[in-house]
Amino acid sequence: MEEDDRWGIWVDVEGFSNLWSAGDLAARGLNQLMRLIFAIGRECYPREPERLFAHQTGDAFYIASSFHERNLDRCASIAIALMRGATEVECVSRAAISEGPLADYSGTRPREIQDACVQGGDQDVVSLGEGVMTLQSVMGQGLINAVTLDKIASNAACKGSLLLISTEIARRLSPGFVVRTLRAVPEVSAIDWVHSTSPLLNAIEAAIGAAPSSPADIEVRLRSYIARHGLKSSWSDPTLEYAGLPYGVHAIP
Repeated sequence: MEEDDRWGIWVDVEGFSNLWSAGDLAARGLNQLMRLIFAIGRECYPREPERLFAHQTGDAFYIASSFHERNLDRCASIAIALMRGATEVECVSRAAISEGPLADYSGTRPREIQDACVQGGDQDVVSLGEGVMTLQSVMGQGLINAVTLDKIASNAACKGSLLLISTEIARRLSPGFVVRTLRAVPEVSAIDWVHSTSPLLNAIEAAIGAAPSSPADIEVRLRSYIARHGLKSSWSDPTLEYAGLPYGVHAIP
């Protein structure tokens, strides 16, 4: 693993497009995710070498470390805090952890775009006459790896509210993190975001003022979410199974 391979978390609001047409739940979930990332960055890791870099893309965020970290406990703890926090506003999220370089590629844009950014005084917004073009400047293999990991799991019918990680790098987590290999895709694993424990996770939740949630609390929220949205077993079974909760037709009241 190269030293510039920073860890990254790709996290989004699960079922965002469906929620968007069903009221304000999509916006509520996205705002909660944004609020939690902001709080973790400001209250827990505001300075080097632990500072974070968070980049929004639609209903998703990619959160990256500043440097390569051999131990992935901090990364997993942040992801779990986000996923647990989403349930507080009756939403759920899905996340993937990966590694790879990340950089600002705004300098590779066409010259006329760069000039327009300078003239407008905003690096990521340019004028289209009376309209605007918004630009994404940060890209890299880390982001690609995380999104690819998520797609591999989805294509193998592993849908739902999962915290995904490659089986290879999952070995760099401490024993408090419960990891289960996906049966359909052995090279991908899921971290049990309901039952995993870590002193770092406790510290993050305390610092951002998150209300303590027991596994039983989260199970109630998950089952309520499943019932309220009429989700099929193809979504609910992987969600519950890889979170270490009873699943299947006989497990749902």
